[in-house]
Amino acid sequence: MLLLLILSGCASHGTSNGTSGNQINDPLEPFNRGMQTFNDNVDTYAVKPVAKGYAFVFPKFFRKIVRNAYDNITYPTVFINQFLQGKWQNGLMDVTRFLVNSTFGLAGLYDVATEAGLPAHKEDFGQTFAVWGMSDSLYLVLPFLGPATIRDGIGRAAGYFTYPVSYIEDDTLRSSIFGAGVIVERERLLEKEELIVGDRYLFIRDAYLQRRQFLISDGQAEDDPFLSE
Repeated sequence: MLLLLILSGCASHGTSNGTSGNQINDPLEPFNRGMQTFNDNVDTYAVKPVAKGYAFVFPKFFRKIVRNAYDNITYPTVFINQFLQGKWQNGLMDVTRFLVNSTFGLAGLYDVATEAGLPAHKEDFGQTFAVWGMSDSLYLVLPFLGPATIRDGIGRAAGYFTYPVSYIEDDTLRSSIFGAGVIVERERLLEKEELIVGDRYLFIRDAYLQRRQFLISDGQAEDDPFLSE
């Protein structure tokens, strides 16, 4: 959090890529490239092999229900941010979705809410800060967490407090669920990697920023080419 706040104070001084029009605010590109290389190495030698092993050992239907359960346990962040953005109808729908999947869906193992006409949404604190008028900020690659902006990075920190797992007192259990969540998210991206072409850094940066703008502007999620299934 301290790093993010310091960098946000410096954001207005970075002009290497411009800050207006369609130009991307990325004055920290040398740092970001180095951090992405670090993250890629961690992924190559630690996270990705585990995710590939997980995908190899467990059948698709099992991975699907685990993914459903993970999505459900993280869903309070969605409806909380719906309310914070003043989207009361969507917020009530998402509360209902969470309750339906948590009960009839057996703790979220089965996504019965979607079948009942309650689709999933994507909302987080980064989007809320944008709706509240917090200006866009420079692109930043965070250690272990990957691409972000200053605004989204602060939003991720805030999201920690709306993630129910954060309040589990047993350190081992809490860490295990956090770790499982990392593997679930990484397994989602295994097939998406085939989309990356050309300069890996530029592709990931542009794809991330485009998707964030898409979400902030409330585009239809099913039309989003960067949305993981």
